[in-house]
Amino acid sequence: MRRFDERIEVRLGRVGEQEGPSQFLWRNRLWRVLALQERWIESGAWWDSPRARAVRGDWTAGSPDEGADADLLCEREVWRVEAANGRSFSRGIYELVNQPSDGSWQLRAVMD
Repeated sequence: MRRFDERIEVRLGRVGEQEGPSQFLWRNRLWRVLALQERWIESGAWWDSPRARAVRGDWTAGSPDEGADADLLCEREVWRVEAANGRSFSRGIYELVNQPSDGSWQLRAVMD
């Protein structure tokens, strides 16, 4: 598995019988989603919230109440998809991450 964490553009649509990412643009190449393998939700990094740091005695992070709930509410949607590039027809498994708070997408990992 290779990790990237690069910003991408995603077009949602129908893939087979499911709704989800149907295409994505990564490094100026268009990838077509062939199959939606999995989808899950990841919670925010609660262990790194101001309150959790305060419990550990890390007072350099500021007030324990400063933005305490914001970290916990930051969920993201992860899609594992099989996709192919139209030019080279190379196939692979990709993890696409959506941040619902701002609508942005990232390519997190490639397994080929």
